[in-house]
Amino acid sequence: MKSALLGLVVALLAWPVQAMEVLLNAYHLKPPYIVDADRGVGLYYDLARYLNERISAHQFKTVYLPRRRLESDLELGRLKGLVLGVHPIWFKDETRTRYLWSPAFMQDEDVVVSRSDKAIHYDGPDSLVGKRIGLPTGYYYYGVDELVRSGRIIREDAFSEGANLGKLALGRIDAAIVSRPTLEYYLRHQTEWTGRFFVASKPHDRFERYILIPKEYAEVLPDLTAVLSAMERDPVWRAQQDVYR
Repeated sequence: MKSALLGLVVALLAWPVQAMEVLLNAYHLKPPYIVDADRGVGLYYDLARYLNERISAHQFKTVYLPRRRLESDLELGRLKGLVLGVHPIWFKDETRTRYLWSPAFMQDEDVVVSRSDKAIHYDGPDSLVGKRIGLPTGYYYYGVDELVRSGRIIREDAFSEGANLGKLALGRIDAAIVSRPTLEYYLRHQTEWTGRFFVASKPHDRFERYILIPKEYAEVLPDLTAVLSAMERDPVWRAQQDVYR
């Protein structure tokens, strides 16, 4: 009897433990973050694979979720998983007390792009007064949106930053605010835009990207912290980022 029980214990200990799936919800439907959601191509999908190679207790999976639905689910406490590539300010958590936050995994910036033949030397939101500015629908840009509300800037919304660049190339808007990695991606792939744009030397904003962790997922934070804290110095991850540059 004892030997049978011992054998059962040994068998149970040897049974493989199923890693818990953790969704990485991302709403930035633009390259290089999400290049092809159907095929899982883009930097955010690469990040999930990178984490899975280094964290055995959890299985990370990047999924696209529109921002409005993501924010609604998060506010109602029904979001399944984490939020990828965001900043505490964007979720009204400057004190980092509403949610848990990973270390930053990416430095980023938004730049002001205009036409080469009508260059705008951006030096703050007032530089855009009287201009027609292309922005992605649903995104807030500090200083700019305040001037839009006062009627001093005309805001032209489009589904994506790529669409705004297309409108800019055709002269339908005066400028667009675009994530620098997104701009660099498009300029490599849309060769007809070569030489068409001027990028202001001063960015509209510089920021870091983090992973927002609802408190019910606190158990994943230690592993994420350990991996992400060293990731920017990892030549493997640097090489993966270079794929999209």
